[in-house]
Amino acid sequence: MCTLSETRFITDDGSLRQLAQDLSGERIIALDTEFLTERYFYPRLCLIQIGTPKVLATVDPLACQDLSPLAELLADPAVLLLHAGAQDLSILRRRLGYLPSKVFDTQIAAAFLGFGHSISYSRLVESCCAVKLSRSRAYTDWAQRPLADDQLQYALDDVRYLMRIYELLSKDLLKQGRLGWVEEECRLARNLALHDPDPREQWRRLSGVRGIRRRQLLVLRELVAWREEEARRRDRPRQHIIPDRVLREISQSTPRSVSELKNMRGLHPREHKRSGMAIIAAVEAGLAAPDSSLPLPRRHSYLKNDPAVGVVASLADTYMKTRARELGLAPQLLANRKDLESIVRMMAENGGAPLEEGTIGQGDSSVRLLDGWRREVAGEDVMRLLAGCIALRVKIRSGSVDLVVEDQENS
Repeated sequence: MCTLSETRFITDDGSLRQLAQDLSGERIIALDTEFLTERYFYPRLCLIQIGTPKVLATVDPLACQDLSPLAELLADPAVLLLHAGAQDLSILRRRLGYLPSKVFDTQIAAAFLGFGHSISYSRLVESCCAVKLSRSRAYTDWAQRPLADDQLQYALDDVRYLMRIYELLSKDLLKQGRLGWVEEECRLARNLALHDPDPREQWRRLSGVRGIRRRQLLVLRELVAWREEEARRRDRPRQHIIPDRVLREISQSTPRSVSELKNMRGLHPREHKRSGMAIIAAVEAGLAAPDSSLPLPRRHSYLKNDPAVGVVASLADTYMKTRARELGLAPQLLANRKDLESIVRMMAENGGAPLEEGTIGQGDSSVRLLDGWRREVAGEDVMRLLAGCIALRVKIRSGSVDLVVEDQENS
């Protein structure tokens, strides 16, 4: 267990400046945040926890007016140490206008050492440090003040053990030659936090859009983009503005006047009065857009309903799980079902030939199995399997069942 020599509770700008000065030059800084999401579009930052070999500290962002010393503290060459830190990174970027260039996420790291795809912090602490954390304050309202001593200590537990976990995981990753893999994944996670999602692409996240005509999809895109920008402007949850199901209904009924919206089920009268004109403007923009701006169908649609794609993807998935077991990795780290189906379709389009790195798949996103370390340890062999160059054979013996990979080219 890592013992820290001092605990501080920072509630004013002067104390924060002093903390940043005292910890200046620290190579690694553990960090966690507490925030509220229920009533806001952007998570409301309520507490920041910091851990170094010198100090454990909480910083109250509701009391401190100037957080710039915190940005300076996290400046290069510090490594920012987090657990499941995607939300923390987004919050820091918005509040500080800055992210450290190097991030290490212990949840990501643990997944490369056989701990499962998304192990919780408490389970990782118990496994690595033999400490069982209390969950007594798991549902604290972190916006309430004052915070009690036990609440602050509970919050500090979230960084108290991170340094020790980092030391243990890094040592094992280095021994297994996987530290570079984890650093690559952490860079990707950091880069995702650098930008807010494009409002005009948020329609792709809605469920229940299958079967909607392309022109109606364009109307839906305009409606969802308007709601995204409005929710950000008001700092309110998307569903509090207009629920998804109402946007889908509007995109299909395409009302042309505010009066036609009045009896729309699920649209609150207050929102009708406040946003009726903007909603109709979004509908009209979608209807008036040129055909060239219509949302494109997903790539490889000519194989979309071919049952053979699913069968072949299942075979690839079987290989992936076998390979993940050999590597001691969670299968989700290598590829998901959509990745595999995309590869099947793209190879069919490519005449069965291997695909290049950075290949674009369904939804205009890179198929991660075809890039970086994933391609090296599994992606190349998945394509060889689909091309008939390797085969899978079941081998059942007394007390064991194995799946054997056989090289057809050398047999």
